Amino acid sequence: MFGESGSAGIKGSPSPLRITPNCDGIKSPWHLPVPCLAPTTGTGESSPRTIISAAGGVLAQVSDQYCHLHVHSHYSLLDGVSTIPALVSMAKDQGMQALALTDHGNMYGAVEFHNACHAQGIKPIIGIEAYITDGSRHDRKREKGKQHAFHLVLLVENEIGYRNLLKLTSAAYTEGFYYKPRIDHELLRQHSEGLIATSACLSGEINRALLHGDSAKAEQCARRYIDTFAPGRFFMEVQDHGLVEQKRILERAPELARKLGVPVIATNDVHYLRKEDSHAQEVHLCINTGKQMEDEDRMAFDSDSFYFRSGKEMAQLFGDYPEYITNTMDVASMVDFELETGKTFLPVFIEEKETPKKADEASSTAEALQGQNEERFLELVEEGFSRLYPEPTEEARQRLAYEISVIIEMGFVSYFLITWDFCRYARSEGIPVGPGRGSAVGSIVSYCLSITTLCPLKYDLIFERFLNSDRISMPDIDIDFCMEGREKVIQYVQQKYGKDRVCQIITFGTMAAKAVIRDVGRALGIPLSDVDQLAKKVPDTLGIKLEEALEQEPKLAAAAKDPRFQELFDVGMRLEGLNRHCSTHAAGVVIADRPLTDLIPLSKNGDDIVTQYPMETLEQLGLLKMDFLGLRYLTIIDRACRLIAQQGKSIDIETIPLDDEATYQLLCKGETHGIFQLESDGMRKLLRNLVPDCFEDLIAVLALYRPGPLGSGMHTLYCDRKHGREKVEYLDPSLKPILHMTNGVILYQEQVMKIAHDLAGFSMNDADNLRKAMGKKKIELMEKYRDQFVEGAKTQSDIEPKISKAIFEQIEQFAKYGFNKSHSTAYALISYRTAYLKANHGEAFLAAVMSCYISAVDQLVTYLDECKRLGIEVLPPHVNQSSKTYSLQDGKIVYGLVALKGVGEKAIEAIVQQREKKGPFKSLFDLTSRVEPELVNKMVLEQLISAGAFEGLGPSRSALHAAVKDAIEEGKRVHAERRAGQLSLFAADSAPTVEESWPDVPPWSDGETLSREKGSLGFYLSGHPLERIEAEIEPLRTHLISQLTTKQDQKLVTLATMVSKIRKVKTRRGEAMAVLTVEDRSGSIDAVVFPKTFKTSSEFLETDQVLIIQGTAEIQGTSKNTDDQERGLSGSQIRVNRILPLEVASEQFVRQIGIQFPSDSDEAMLFQTKEILHRHPGKLPVTLIFDQHGPDSWRIPCGNRLLTSATQELIEELRELLGPEAIRLDIAQTEETT
Repeated sequence: MFGESGSAGIKGSPSPLRITPNCDGIKSPWHLPVPCLAPTTGTGESSPRTIISAAGGVLAQVSDQYCHLHVHSHYSLLDGVSTIPALVSMAKDQGMQALALTDHGNMYGAVEFHNACHAQGIKPIIGIEAYITDGSRHDRKREKGKQHAFHLVLLVENEIGYRNLLKLTSAAYTEGFYYKPRIDHELLRQHSEGLIATSACLSGEINRALLHGDSAKAEQCARRYIDTFAPGRFFMEVQDHGLVEQKRILERAPELARKLGVPVIATNDVHYLRKEDSHAQEVHLCINTGKQMEDEDRMAFDSDSFYFRSGKEMAQLFGDYPEYITNTMDVASMVDFELETGKTFLPVFIEEKETPKKADEASSTAEALQGQNEERFLELVEEGFSRLYPEPTEEARQRLAYEISVIIEMGFVSYFLITWDFCRYARSEGIPVGPGRGSAVGSIVSYCLSITTLCPLKYDLIFERFLNSDRISMPDIDIDFCMEGREKVIQYVQQKYGKDRVCQIITFGTMAAKAVIRDVGRALGIPLSDVDQLAKKVPDTLGIKLEEALEQEPKLAAAAKDPRFQELFDVGMRLEGLNRHCSTHAAGVVIADRPLTDLIPLSKNGDDIVTQYPMETLEQLGLLKMDFLGLRYLTIIDRACRLIAQQGKSIDIETIPLDDEATYQLLCKGETHGIFQLESDGMRKLLRNLVPDCFEDLIAVLALYRPGPLGSGMHTLYCDRKHGREKVEYLDPSLKPILHMTNGVILYQEQVMKIAHDLAGFSMNDADNLRKAMGKKKIELMEKYRDQFVEGAKTQSDIEPKISKAIFEQIEQFAKYGFNKSHSTAYALISYRTAYLKANHGEAFLAAVMSCYISAVDQLVTYLDECKRLGIEVLPPHVNQSSKTYSLQDGKIVYGLVALKGVGEKAIEAIVQQREKKGPFKSLFDLTSRVEPELVNKMVLEQLISAGAFEGLGPSRSALHAAVKDAIEEGKRVHAERRAGQLSLFAADSAPTVEESWPDVPPWSDGETLSREKGSLGFYLSGHPLERIEAEIEPLRTHLISQLTTKQDQKLVTLATMVSKIRKVKTRRGEAMAVLTVEDRSGSIDAVVFPKTFKTSSEFLETDQVLIIQGTAEIQGTSKNTDDQERGLSGSQIRVNRILPLEVASEQFVRQIGIQFPSDSDEAMLFQTKEILHRHPGKLPVTLIFDQHGPDSWRIPCGNRLLTSATQELIEELRELLGPEAIRLDIAQTEETT
């Protein structure tokens, strides 16, 4: 805790008490050699003893008897700055035999800590620093000047204590959370057994009273704790971090301890490893509190000694009180707890809704249900098998029998039934379920139970990739649901098995390389523009460390040596990788056979109850983890099918043909905007190169488009072999049946397994173990398998060792990049279905896509452009045509009202409901008279008008806008009369009395109309201010903003833009600069104008100004959303080198004009061109280009004889004469300036 520490030993202070631990026959495996200290007398006085000198060997003897009992890791979020491995390693290096972990209010790291200590031979002491309130944990009032929660250290003594700590910390979050997770004394008394407590730091309840000089209150608090815990299980805690307050505690606490017969321990409030880490921890606190280091009111520790002091340092610090030191090991000796692993807590499937049993009842019921469930399992599987395989092959029958035997033998029948049940429930509720995900797609049992919907035999998918009986681990079936129905499925499972047994899983966000630069930079007060530049220099490699980034990026390495940024990198290195925050895992749900708080601690994230342990820990503890994923594209497919049905057409997406010609044409052209997994520029290029002509090609595309295969050139090899540019060769003919579908390339993990099995006689389990060893690069294991492979290939397939070794090496080479074919196949099916819908039902599909990205402006712009490209008309929003989301009308897409900013869903639903019930609205006044005034307030109406949603229902948008106040008043009048019964049944719907009274105001200009439209929609829909000068700006730019991808990163680009926002800032040197938000018709991006450029361009930096910007593109690596799709330009920017208004840009940027003549041009055309150029004189040289695309293309530079200017009029005249491709401008490239 902030400022929690103890004070140095004060001579003359009362002698503290010591305890005598039970040194006989400690049951724990951790038998610590702690000497039995002198016993206390019945009066609480110590027996006479010799004062131990703080010098020489005696000091060393005392220091060996110390362990830290008050330790915070980075799981004390944005407070502690030490990882658990680092803490344990430090304890090991210092020769400590035991160590406690006491994070603030939580047990997030308990299991990781337990495991790390075991690995180092250190006794783990699991604990927390709890927050305890003096009142009730249910109170939600915070009295001014009163501390709402005190600190109390709780340590696990035994199994009972561990279970009680689970209950306490869970209740602190689920019942007592108020600023902090709090327990109260009532709860503590109920769950105190098996726990050891200490009075904690300066924020402890006893210490607070002592600080305030209230010894009576302190004694009262202490007695309450003594009565709460078992005898000898409560300790007074003192600390010394050099704080004045701690000196007072050390003067007063020992006296109270002696009076009450309570032993004292000395602790250090460990928040970081070494003294030199104190500065990094201060920065960490600033990140936590949103402050900067220069802020005077920032939160900070008052000392730099909250580090992992050695036993020797602690012995020196408390030299006059050695028992404070040795008492810590007495505490450690009390601890007799081992965290149990190796058990599983799988819930037993229940067919119908039953009341969840208590743990003991559940175990007795489980046996009875097991046989019953096995019968049900076999019945359901056989039923599905008969339906899917009416004439089964022997292969199918054998595969089914084998899978069933493995599932039953491994005890996973209930698991499959539970999964079958909630998938069945989802479908019965009309919630779309994905075709499968991950390795479970390789199971025929999953297919028969409709958990997956792909035949594994058809696609050569392997069961052992999913379940390997040699590798005992929990099965892992991840299910995709429509994103709108996922929560409903989770609620169903909670209701069926009990809310106390089902909850979502926590996940921790860490300070990765880019993030730590941004966080630390902000805390240190470094200008945002500088921080942004540094962060963007970090390569986009997943999981890259700062150290690696410095090695890979010379500019970043140079910046790290710059005195301005040295502190940032030093602190960043110390904080990198630490937990920054916790959140709810996007998919993970845990299901247990008993209340979760019997097994694990729970927390709360917003309204979600979540586990305190992350997913990996839960699996280690034997809990069933399932992934319930919300997949946007299942929602898109469902919506598209509904829209198609509304048009009177029927479609069953499950049965569409997988050889549709229009679909493959679309894929081959790379026209895949809006298609699941296939949208990115790189993917579209791969599709054009690969030219997929069958479903297997689509499976391959998803496996190829990953960093490994792309980096190794595997995608090029695959394409070249597919199209005959490279010969397909096999090291041995026996490889052909396995690799022929992938053109001889080992693309899938399943192929590795098949090669090992078919050629070398590996069992499928061994083949899976080989696959895993190769993926994880386990060298020793791979060598073992190499020998087995070579020997087996000779015995099984008569392949010579020379060839088999070469095959094994080839497997090794490709296995690094091999992908799970089961997953690729399932996701390829979703990709294909979306492509099919776009190719055959484009309007419905794009309407569904835009509905699902309705709040993502950049994406909407892309899809609206795609509609325009495909000739699909998009009607603007209108109160008489639009639905809540995008809809169809006569083959046109109608804009969805929910896309408008500031117009709530309730208002939209009311508008649509009234229209459907009583017909179209006749005017603005008609709408306000029919829809409740509470729903359509001033802002709602103004946004609708600005978006054009009342077009035709008033004289002009400006008049409608000016009439809003009157319309609202008229609406209130009509509704009031209706409620009072003054309007008859028929008069209630009559027209308002003042609707023709429109204000006499001038119409908005085109610019204002577009500006207001953008304010309501987030972008320009009916037009763009730049469109009227498109002919003039198009030749000047190298890219549209939407065309900037990672390929343009660090490249010089020229953009034709309009300024939408300006933010002027100052550098550390006080120099002026600016960050502009600029846009074109395709999107927007930030443009950073550094001081040198700012000086020459500040005069024309105004909003709505058209600017030609030239600079270096810095494109943030495209992030991935939950659909695994690459997404836009978030975080990208342009480092501006030159910036000019349009009127002078053509002269400044353009070096010369090239005029392209068509192949059928004649002398008359040449003469007309000359006439046009003479009408537009200027300073730009002209080059005439004839038949450029033919073999005899030639150019004629006109030199000084014919100079012109690149005006819009010139460009339009030449294009009208020679065609749209007539003009080629040579743009000058400039060096970067900062």
